[in-house]
Formats: sequence, structure tokens, C-alpha cells
Amino acid sequence: MLIESIVIAALLMGLLSALSLPLGALTTLIWMPSERTVAWLMAFGAGALLSAVTIDLFAPAIQNSEFFPVAIGSIIGSLFYLLLNKQLNQKGGFLRKTATLLQYLRHQQKLQNKQLILSVNRLKLFDSLTAEDRQLLYSMFEVRSYKANSIIFHQGDLLNEFYIVQQGSVNLRKASLGLKVVEELEENDAFGYLGFLSSMSSVFTAQTDEEVTLWVLSREKFNRMLQESATFYDVLREYFEQTSEVENYLVQEQGLTPEQSARQQAYVSGILQQERRLPFNRESRDQYDQAFSRLNHARRFAFMQKNSKAINTVIAGNLKLRRLKAGETLFARGSDADRLYLLESGSIELINPKNHATFYEKLSPGDYFGGMAFVVGGRHSSTAIATTDVSFWILERKDYEAILRQIPAMYEKLQIYLKDHQVHDYLTRDQRLTPTKAELWVKSSIKHLMPDKLPSLSSVNKKLYEHQAAYMAIWLGIFLDGIPESLMIGTHVTDGHFLSISLIAALFISNYPEALSSSASMKEQGFSFRQIFGAWFSLMLLTGLGAAIGSVALSDVGSSGFALISGIAAGAMLTVIAETMLPEAYARGGSIVGFVTLVGFLSALMFKMFD
Repeated sequence: MLIESIVIAALLMGLLSALSLPLGALTTLIWMPSERTVAWLMAFGAGALLSAVTIDLFAPAIQNSEFFPVAIGSIIGSLFYLLLNKQLNQKGGFLRKTATLLQYLRHQQKLQNKQLILSVNRLKLFDSLTAEDRQLLYSMFEVRSYKANSIIFHQGDLLNEFYIVQQGSVNLRKASLGLKVVEELEENDAFGYLGFLSSMSSVFTAQTDEEVTLWVLSREKFNRMLQESATFYDVLREYFEQTSEVENYLVQEQGLTPEQSARQQAYVSGILQQERRLPFNRESRDQYDQAFSRLNHARRFAFMQKNSKAINTVIAGNLKLRRLKAGETLFARGSDADRLYLLESGSIELINPKNHATFYEKLSPGDYFGGMAFVVGGRHSSTAIATTDVSFWILERKDYEAILRQIPAMYEKLQIYLKDHQVHDYLTRDQRLTPTKAELWVKSSIKHLMPDKLPSLSSVNKKLYEHQAAYMAIWLGIFLDGIPESLMIGTHVTDGHFLSISLIAALFISNYPEALSSSASMKEQGFSFRQIFGAWFSLMLLTGLGAAIGSVALSDVGSSGFALISGIAAGAMLTVIAETMLPEAYARGGSIVGFVTLVGFLSALMFKMFD
């Protein structure tokens, strides 16, 4: 009967101490606290927990002359928690808390910095840089992410950036080969940098094969480094004078004659020596009248026709002229429609490469193409091949979004156009959406359409959160955080003493802000409220069950064993406080959290008066 009473008491005390976990999750339904409020609650809870660990776990062991067992236990508890926590975080468990998320991101940043250093060291250009200049160079790179199948740049685009693959793979495709892959780039590979250095256009189309993260160095930042570092300027000048890397690129890849190559190198070197910078690749400024004239006689895409002179004036200023030779491919079926095309001269065929007989259209000068996919943010449903030498205008997505922001009439026109039955028919026929999905997409796009943003079909299949973490890993991470709590309660019940009110109060107080903060963080990651509440409610049940089991399993241990187990619980709990609770509180609330932690400590200590 005594054992049953102890088990029930442990169960109830465990449930009571963890009751604030589901309460914290429920709170997010009616109240989303500010960053500072969460920080103060977290610091208060950490202080209360520190009080309970110190007074209710360490102090009794010290009074019973069991220092070494409790010390060894605390070390075991800390190391055990750290090991399991690391494994779970690698599986996505870091998403359960802001602190573990920040810790994960810092670790990833360190790894990425090391990877960037290795990647840059592979480029001959940077061989002779000083350590100081290398650090400056690393700081100039920015990180950019691309979805699978995205176009990084097209053949013929001006190269004012160069790239290094941080994660994923990139394919370089050649228009003359039907956009077949001519080179596959993996992690740490650089691309576009020889065209960047020689101020030439791209001779490839670069397309992601999967989700990709790149390091990108812009010409603006590269030139800023030339201004700030005399050593870097000398290194670049010697590179042009003493290596044949750029010369070989211009002749072999760009197809220039040796004389043309020499002139281009002389032009770049001259700007470098006179102005201490690399020249920018710029679009020709002499094509506005030609672009404006073509817009006024364009056809085949009703949405872009019958614009006012003022609107066409703005659009013409954003068009860029490109050229391809007969037999070369402009875009392939299934590639992202990131630009709108307008044929200026020559002839282009749109084909379905899988079945030429069922899809064929020949385009003439003045025809828009790729328009519908461009507007809905989808993928091309056909392949465009030049049957003669062609010139064509492109309007890039980012430039058109700027036009929507600048001209309200175009934004209103787009809203109306999305309601047209042609859009619905296109989504079901060419983008293969079901009629229901197509209708929902149209309604959602119109409702959420922004003045500076075209809609995107990718939203149909958008994932809830970017990191593909298993929900089970996050749940196990939360469960791991609750193990020390169960041990604390179970060990106290087996000790044969009345369970400390200060211990239960401290656990209750500390659990609430932890659940509140973590629930908000998980909600931001895209988890449903049912998943979030289920995680915390099940943890409350398991905390009670764990305390009950612990009260039975640990009932026969002696004083040294009791001190060892208390130490394990205390060590794990102190690690939780130091690793997640206090860092998160300080990151959100600043130095005031030190005082709030003290208040929490004293508040839990006050409950000792009622023991």
C-alpha cells in the first residue's frame, strides 16, 4: 500500500510540475508575447530552476557527505544530455527552441566559413593574397539560395557576379547543344569567374539540379576590395600579366580570335590600371527606340498588348536584347519561366520534345513567347529553338515586378487578367493542375497579389518549413529536455521525505516559458497547433509516468546511489539551463535578464517557507 501511495504521489507531482507545458502551448492561441516578455519569463524560470537544483538536489547530498557521488552523477548527466541532444539536433530537433536553432545556425556558419576558405583557395587568382586580404575577401561574399530547377543565369547574360557552390549541384548547359549538360558542378566548384574577370557575357546557362546554396561575389564588392587593398590590386594586375587563364577562356570558350582576345584583355587591364576597378558589364543604351517600336507592334500575348505609350516607355527601358545562332535553344520544357520573351528578328519554333506532332508552333518577329508561364510563375511547357539566327528581347522577372510597383495600372491589369478563363485553362492544360487546384490557385493569387510581386505556382506545392526535419526528432528533443525533471521528482519521492513544494513550484514556473517560447518557434517553422499541443501534452503525461516509474525503480538505492541519481538529474538540468534557457533569454532580452533570473531564484526560494 505504501508503494502504491508513493507511485501515485510521484505520478501526480510529475503531472502537476509539467502541467504548465500544455498551458504554455495553449497560450499561443490567444496571446503571442513579445521577444522581451518571453526573455523575462525564460530568465525567471531559469532562476527558479537553479534554486531547485541547488537546494533540493545538491544541498541534501552535501549535507549527507555524498559530494563525490553527486559530482560524478552531475558530470554523467551533463555529458549524456549533450550527446543525445547533439544527435537529435542533427536530425532536426534543433527546431524545438530558438536557442537550439541559433546554436545550430552558428555551428553551420562556422562549417560554411571553413568550406568557403577551401573553395577560394582553389582559384589561382587568389593564391598570393595575404591573410588580411583573404579575410576581407571572405567577408565580401554573400549567401544565396535557389530552388531545384532554377536558372542562375542564361547564356548571353552579362556576368557581374561569380559563384561558388556551397551546397547542392549546378549544371552548365550549352544552347548550341539543345541545353544539354556539358559540365556538372559540385560543392566547392566556382563558375562564372573567368567571364566575370574578362567582363564578358556568359557562354553557358547555369541551372540548379536540386536545392542549391551559393556564395556570390558581386563586381561592386570586388571593386570595393580593389580600392581598399593595395595588395589585392597588385595581385590582380600580376594575374592578368603573368597567366594565360583569361586568354585561353576568351579564345576557347568565347570564340574570339587572338587579336580580339588581346583587345579585350587590354581594355580590362587599362580600366584596372587607370581607375583601379574592373569594368562593369552593361546593357547597350542605344536600343530604346528599337525596343519601343517593337512593343507597339507586339502580338500573341494579350496581357502585354494595348498598353499606353507611357507604360510602353517604361517597359522599353527594361528590355534587354539577346542573340542566338540557328539551332540553339532558348529554353527547355520544364525550366523555370523567369523572363518574358519578345522576338525581334529571325524565326523560333516551340516544340514538345517528347512528341513533335502534338505541339508545334512557329514564331515570327513581334511575337511574345513564354508569357503565360512567366505571369503565373510556372515552368515552360515547350522548348524554344532558333531555326535561324535570332535576336530577341527579354524582360526579367525582377524588372517586371519593379514595373508593377511603379505603375499601378499594370498591377490592376494583372489582377483582372488572372481572372481570365485563359489562365485557368493554361493551368489545367499546360501546368497539369486539377481544375479544383487551378481555381484555388487563381483565387489565392488574386487575394494575396502584391504590387511588387508576380504570383508563383510553386506555392501550390510549398513545404511547410524549409528544413526537412522529422517531427519525431523534434518531439524526442522535447522529451529529452523533460527526462531530468522526471528524475528529480522520482528521486525525491523515493527518499522517503515529503516532496518539496519549492521543487514542484520551480519546475512548474520554468516549464511555462519554455513551452511558450518553443511553441512559438515551432509555429514559425510551420507545425500545426495540433502537433505542437500534442508534443507538450504527451510530454506532461510522460513526465508523470517517468516520475512514477522512477519512484519504483529507485526505491532500493542507498544514500550514495540516491546522490548519484540526484546528480545525474541536476547535471542534465544545469546543462539545459546553461545551453538553452539563459542564452535564449539573453539574446532576446539583454542584460536585464540577469536581474530577472535573480528574482526567479528568490521566488522559488521563498517556497521553502511552506515546506
